[in-house]
Amino acid sequence: MNIMTKRISAVFFLSLCAIVLFAIQPSKHLTVKEIVITGNDTITPYEIIKRSDIRAGRTSMLFSTSEAKQKILENPWVIKARIKKLLHGKIEIDILESKPFCIVTTEGRSPYYVDREGRNLGVIEPSHGLDFPVISSREEISSGLMLQAIEILNLSKSSSALGWSEISEISVEKEFGIKLLTLDRRFITFGKDNIRSKWYKVEKIISHSRKKNLVEKNIDISSGELGVISYDS
Repeated sequence: MNIMTKRISAVFFLSLCAIVLFAIQPSKHLTVKEIVITGNDTITPYEIIKRSDIRAGRTSMLFSTSEAKQKILENPWVIKARIKKLLHGKIEIDILESKPFCIVTTEGRSPYYVDREGRNLGVIEPSHGLDFPVISSREEISSGLMLQAIEILNLSKSSSALGWSEISEISVEKEFGIKLLTLDRRFITFGKDNIRSKWYKVEKIISHSRKKNLVEKNIDISSGELGVISYDS
């Protein structure tokens, strides 16, 4: 090896060492100095930072935004997450949270929140609110019946005849299907299947009753064809 080759090799080696040192020793431009979190309401900033593993003082080159995003999305309350590395050591984390839509209670299991899509958001916390309709059962609820119960609640959100805030409880049983209880103690029996069609018939029954100044006590629409109605005397 001649002198020129040795010099080139030495320069290459020193350059490589400099690059390695630059990556390991964070510069003032690459060190995480500020983490800004937006979009969170229920989830604490500490929870987001802990999951993402992004910490102040860490070199921003040494973490992957895609990996940090996936870790944040493991929290059931998070629907979407966006992470941006900005200049001067600033990291922006923006999340979209799911919202509790109802509470589910079954025997032998702690009550838990569910969102409008049927996702389990975890055990209820008083600080997150308790004023939600309840889906209840004496046994584990099948996914099919759970989705039917949630469909009723979604339909009630845009209903002028029976609104979401008027619903107290939806009882779900494998054998009999779905029965709804309102806050003013009216019962509506849906049975199983064809929930949307049955819901629209219930709306017509309630609207017709109100025009006649009547308040129904029980509505049984489980047959899917005719509604059996009893009124308060």
